[in-house]
Amino acid sequence: MLLTGKDGELRISDYGNAGTTNRIAVLFCEMDFTGPTSRPRTGETLIMDRGNMDSNAHYMEGNDEPRYAALPISFSCKMADTIDSGELLQWVSGVTKISGTTQLWSYKGQSAGIDGNTLPDFKEGAYASGGTSGKFAYMLEVLWDGTTDLGLQYNEIYFPPGESSINESADGLTLNVNGQVYGDVTKILAFNANTTAI
Repeated sequence: MLLTGKDGELRISDYGNAGTTNRIAVLFCEMDFTGPTSRPRTGETLIMDRGNMDSNAHYMEGNDEPRYAALPISFSCKMADTIDSGELLQWVSGVTKISGTTQLWSYKGQSAGIDGNTLPDFKEGAYASGGTSGKFAYMLEVLWDGTTDLGLQYNEIYFPPGESSINESADGLTLNVNGQVYGDVTKILAFNANTTAI
């Protein structure tokens, strides 16, 4: 069976606190989700003897920066006349509370990291064990339902407030979201069950 955009669902979750992890489903997606399927590997440089290829030639591994660099992710959705649309707009605009009451907790530094290395906090507004101020990072999951489900989980995503936009047309308002994935990218067969819809 061919998977199509209508088979998919996209969710964003915060880190949560005291066993309560908040999530929001991104309704009315435009089916234009774009994101990496895995993290890149480090580069390899061929070292030769004065430019000559012989038995002494070998590869030298480059630095780790490509492995840990932020990766782009994007999606868009139609904005409905519902509270969910307003809350989604707040999530991707850098707020620390939804509608001024529901506290969000940053996912930065809380995932399994990459290659077993825990990722550091952001310099601006750094905090440990989640946090309720500064730059916020989230977890994003996208799952396509089929005979064999196909999904991806993106950890520690930051949505730069200045990189998302709203476009107006006669057919409605479209929210265009751009994010940066700092954590690992893993394949999933089901959504994280330990989240609560807000």
